[in-house]
Amino acid sequence: MKLDAPFPDRYRSAMRRMTPATIAAVDLAACDRCGLCLPLCPPEALHLERNVLTVEYGTCTGCEKCVAPCPVGALTMVAYA
Repeated sequence: MKLDAPFPDRYRSAMRRMTPATIAAVDLAACDRCGLCLPLCPPEALHLERNVLTVEYGTCTGCEKCVAPCPVGALTMVAYA
């Protein structure tokens, strides 16, 4: 178990087994790369690499914890296809 992780690995893998109705999507034009959303994502589906925020769709549980704190509204929930 990683000590810096907000949730133990056993909870993260249980969350991944769920099939969400919606998942997070990033508006790259609006995103200011502040990183406020990163520590809020329980399954760690958000990644900021090379100054680009991405969502790992296979890991996102649709919990919406990343959406409200975004100061510029760059994260929204979309239907999972």
